Amino acid sequence: MKKYLFFGISAFALVLSALMTQFQLFTPIEETITFFPLDESVQYKEASTTLTLLKDKKNNKHRVEWKLSSKLDRQAYLRQDLGLLYVNGRLKGKAGQWKQDTAKLFQEEIIHTGESAKYETISFHYAELHGAGDKISSSQIMSGDMLYVIDSPFSPLRSFRVPKSKQEREWAQVLDQGTSSLLNKTLEKASKIHSFDLANYTSVPLDEFIMYEDQPIRGFTQGETAEIIGKLWEGIYKNYYLGIKKSDGTAADPLNSTMPQILISKDKTHILLVTQTQDGESIILRQMLQGNH
Repeated sequence: MKKYLFFGISAFALVLSALMTQFQLFTPIEETITFFPLDESVQYKEASTTLTLLKDKKNNKHRVEWKLSSKLDRQAYLRQDLGLLYVNGRLKGKAGQWKQDTAKLFQEEIIHTGESAKYETISFHYAELHGAGDKISSSQIMSGDMLYVIDSPFSPLRSFRVPKSKQEREWAQVLDQGTSSLLNKTLEKASKIHSFDLANYTSVPLDEFIMYEDQPIRGFTQGETAEIIGKLWEGIYKNYYLGIKKSDGTAADPLNSTMPQILISKDKTHILLVTQTQDGESIILRQMLQGNH
């Protein structure tokens, strides 16, 4: 019988204080993402993730600027932004920032690559809010970007999001096929090793999960979809971003792992996250949906 790892949903560490000899002592805040009921009155004024090709190469590699930014309409007890960047279907960058008592966050990194590539990135912007009577709620939104970069000795260095010329269409097709082939092989391998039927699931690559910001997952309401998204990212942070949890209890560095593919069961009972580590080990994380624990 195959073993599955479960996304844990743990209570967020609360700050406790005690007065001792005129000094206020505090336990440290734990850096984490925990889903709390969503506060629909809270809005993000800004939430963006952008990729920009820089003009000049460095050490014979092109450089892509990766920016994440978000601004809430109010100060939050805790703000956190989490970003994942994939190059040709493999994780090449992680971004994470958290701050207390703030409304906005900003991060910037430079990614170096020595070949033509398809860049795909998705971010999860999160806020934990404390109200009256120890009420804790949250606010969340996703953002993302995609960029093709053509780095060839036979043509000038350039980038595009939507191919316009014949040459750009040909490059986009090559890069799309390479990424799709990698992810499809990852799914096929996982289904054989862990003995599940892909026909029983709807498969969505992680970077495309952003579409559920504006439309519900089939068979669910928009509110249920938002809760699924929040709990999914809680699991991604704890079981993927911080280290891929393996069946033997150890953790593998997620860098160079394949982009997770989210498999939503057609019977609405659970979600599977499928990825493959750098050394080729097939990993499945399983999350039960509400009412099916």
